[in-house]
Amino acid sequence: MIEYIFKSCQFYGYALIQILIEPRQFFMELSDKTTLGKSLGFCVLCSVFFVSASLLTGGYSNPVRMGFVFFFNSVGMVFISSALSYMIMVMILGKKAGFKLLFGVHAFSAGVTLLVSWMPFFFWFTEPWKWWLVYTGYKNTCKFSWKPALLILAITMVVQFFFVYSLYLAFYK
Repeated sequence: MIEYIFKSCQFYGYALIQILIEPRQFFMELSDKTTLGKSLGFCVLCSVFFVSASLLTGGYSNPVRMGFVFFFNSVGMVFISSALSYMIMVMILGKKAGFKLLFGVHAFSAGVTLLVSWMPFFFWFTEPWKWWLVYTGYKNTCKFSWKPALLILAITMVVQFFFVYSLYLAFYK
C-alpha cells in the first residue's frame, strides 16, 4: 500500500514537472503511462490544492460550502470538457481516440493550470495556457493533425462557453 502511494506521488510529481518543462514530450508519452485513475487522481490532487489556496486567500462567510463548490467546479469542468470533446470528436472524425485519452489530456492540462489559477487575475493567463495544453495533447496523445485538433478544440470552447453562459442566465438573472 505504501509503495503504491509512493509510486503515485512519484508519477504526479513527474507529470507536473514534465508538463511545465516539456509538455509536448509529456503528451507524446501520456497514452503509455496513464490510466483513467491516474488522470483523475492528478486532477483531484491539483483541485485540492486549488481549493485550499482559494479558501486561504478569500474571505468567504461559509468556507466549507465554497470549498465544495470550488472542488466540484474544478473537477466537474474537466469531465464536461472531456465529454464535450469526445462527442465532438466522434461527430467530426469518428472514434479516433478513446475517452480515456481525451480525459487524460483535459485532466492533466486543467490540473497543472489549477495550481496557479487560484489567484483571480491569473484567469487571463491560465485559461489560454490550459487550452494550448489541450491542443498539444490532442496532437501528441491522440495523434490528430493540426486542423482536426484545432476544430475540436474551438467547437468545445464555444459549446462550453454557451453552456456556462446559459447556466448563468438560468440561475443568476
